[in-house]
Amino acid sequence: MIFKFIAMTIKQEKKTNKIKGKSFREIRYEEKKLAIIKSAAKAFGQKGFHAATIEDITNDLKMTKGSLYYYFSTKEELLYNAHLLSLEKVLKNIIKINDTDDPPDIKLNTAIAKHLEVLATEFEGAFLLQYEFHLPDEYLDEVNALRDTYQKNFIKIIEDGIQKGIFKSQNARMVAFIILGSINWFLRWYSSTGRWSVKQISNAYIDLFCKGLLT
Repeated sequence: MIFKFIAMTIKQEKKTNKIKGKSFREIRYEEKKLAIIKSAAKAFGQKGFHAATIEDITNDLKMTKGSLYYYFSTKEELLYNAHLLSLEKVLKNIIKINDTDDPPDIKLNTAIAKHLEVLATEFEGAFLLQYEFHLPDEYLDEVNALRDTYQKNFIKIIEDGIQKGIFKSQNARMVAFIILGSINWFLRWYSSTGRWSVKQISNAYIDLFCKGLLT
């Protein structure tokens, strides 16, 4: 399956559009589309998929329902794109991390920090994991495929650390799922106005998991 990398940061999008010669209207279209996805993710995370309404999203963005339907036709399509946005960002990050020559412990530190950074900056208040079952099969298959690819890259870091005698655990898959489950739950309680910064939280996770794995 060819994944549709439709979600970028606004800065990245503008840079790409400039190279491709996109018009100002096309750039504005992509920016608005991204804003709708982020607003929908927040609404679904705060109210639940069924309870959240299109009006919640349009009110947040100060736009009409008709304008929103120009970009997306259903709530399921919005949920699908919200999952893609988060998964594609963390997947790009971890592929870059695995392409470096850093030792496994540094790679794991960076992977955790980057994962939390994406969740905090793009998806504060948007806890989406429990809503996957609302996706139609064709959407769910792509989301699961992206997640599997990310998990394989994450597991690879831990396997490499075990093979090199840096990590003491012998079950890389279990360790990866424990770490990912914990950091994904972070959105349940994180607030940008809370007492801890993303950097402080990231360091706490690294102390707990990375240093705990070291031989």
